[in-house]
Order: sequence, then structure tokens, then C-alpha cells
Amino acid sequence: MSLIKDLQAGIIHAVETVKQTNPMAGSVTNTVTINFVANAQLAVGGAAAMVYMPDEAHFLAQAGGGAYINVGTLEPVYEKTLPCMAKTLHFSGKPWVLDPVAIGIGELRTRVLQDFKSYKPSIW
Repeated sequence: MSLIKDLQAGIIHAVETVKQTNPMAGSVTNTVTINFVANAQLAVGGAAAMVYMPDEAHFLAQAGGGAYINVGTLEPVYEKTLPCMAKTLHFSGKPWVLDPVAIGIGELRTRVLQDFKSYKPSIW
């Protein structure tokens, strides 16, 4: 029971902290979930920002407190955008989440996901 209560207390603390600090967590997410991701971030008190271009990803990784990357809908530009964001987050010590949707299918997806090995996500 103590583990459950500790987990609940941790969640409550995290939600309170987000509501007080309004952190920005940038996202590069698939087109199917972009509205859901933005609305979820806003619902808990965060600030949402979605980007596609490499220079925007670099800026957002530096400016935000962390990031979410979902590779469900890959566009060719992501071959530069995603490693740029992951590298910036890694070297700045910021947390980031990787959702490796459809890992193992397609040459581009495989190559992009392999690039992440050097910049290990906080959660995947």
C-alpha cells in the first residue's frame, strides 16, 4: 500500500508543480496525435509547442524544459529535425520522451531511431 500512496503523492506533487510553473515541453509528434498531445499538455497546466523544422527543434529544445518525440508519422525533414532535437536535449541535460511508433519498419524510421542511441531518451 505504501508504494501506491507514494506514487499517488508523486503524481499530485507533479501536477501541482506543473500548474505553478507552466513549463513548456516541446513536441515533434505524429499528425494523428498532435491535437491530443497539445491538449494534454495544456490540460495539466503546461505550455504546448509543436515543431517540424530542424532549427525550430533546436530552439525549442533549448528553450523548453523537456520534450516529447513521437515517430508515428515520419516526414523526410524529420531525418534532420529529430536527431537535432535529441542531441540538443541530451547535451543540455533535459528530459525527453521517445515514442518509437512502428519501430523496425522502413529505412528512414530505422535510421532515425538508430540515431537516438547516442542521445538516450529519459523514457521510451
